[in-house]
Amino acid sequence: MGNTMLFDAHTHLNFEKYTEEERRGLASEIETSDVAYIIDVADCVGSAVQALKDADDYPWCYAAVGIHPDHASTYTDTDIEEIRKLAAHPKAMAIGEIGLDFYYGTDDREQQQELFRKQIRLANELKMPIMIHSRDAHQLTMDILKEEGAFSDERKTWFAPRIVGGKEVPDARVQMHCFSGSPELALEYIKLGATISLGGPVTFKNGKKAAEVVRQVPIEYLLSETDAPYMAPVPLRGRPNKSPYIEHIVRRMALLKDMEYEETAAILTENGIRFFDITCK
Repeated sequence: MGNTMLFDAHTHLNFEKYTEEERRGLASEIETSDVAYIIDVADCVGSAVQALKDADDYPWCYAAVGIHPDHASTYTDTDIEEIRKLAAHPKAMAIGEIGLDFYYGTDDREQQQELFRKQIRLANELKMPIMIHSRDAHQLTMDILKEEGAFSDERKTWFAPRIVGGKEVPDARVQMHCFSGSPELALEYIKLGATISLGGPVTFKNGKKAAEVVRQVPIEYLLSETDAPYMAPVPLRGRPNKSPYIEHIVRRMALLKDMEYEETAAILTENGIRFFDITCK
């Protein structure tokens, strides 16, 4: 491990298709890389249990617990109660990933919205950061977040403010994971107190929108993520993604910001530590 510290603000070490051996192998790769922290993100109760086990096993691993919109047609209120219990774990740092995904159609549109609302309410009740998945549902995602108080003045009082240009700015602790919206939408979100998280697409040839988001959004509002095992960055596209590949994403973000790689990595890591309220090792 070098002196550069990297923060993977959204990854899936808990991925259900990994064997225990594969998971241990990935963990040892993380340990020998510059990755200092990961947020191991759940998509259902089972993966939340695994994410917390990972967090217990590895000092650099923290968890997010929640139910992904893909499970909207099958979840029960008992599942929400399970997430509530799991969120009490000392290394459960956020409720997520939660949100809306209309990419495959809208058969379960009402159920997705209901599940999303219930989990925002849970995050507010527990005063925890929220991790948002939004795909082909940009406006509705923002509308629901606003309606459910994700950007309320009260919520912003629960968290330490963001420091931007030496000034304190209220922070709603809402992570827009793998943000795929326009730069204009990103700027609207940061005015509300959200944080924009970017991964592999910033390195893609067709990732012009993501690149423009990085250029336009102040670095204090950005996080770096892999979303591993999905969306590996260039030059590793087509392979299963993994947390150490975050270096390529951060290097690209540095280039887009016209900043040094080490400085960019340091700021993004500091952003992650503050966003998830991690006690530094």
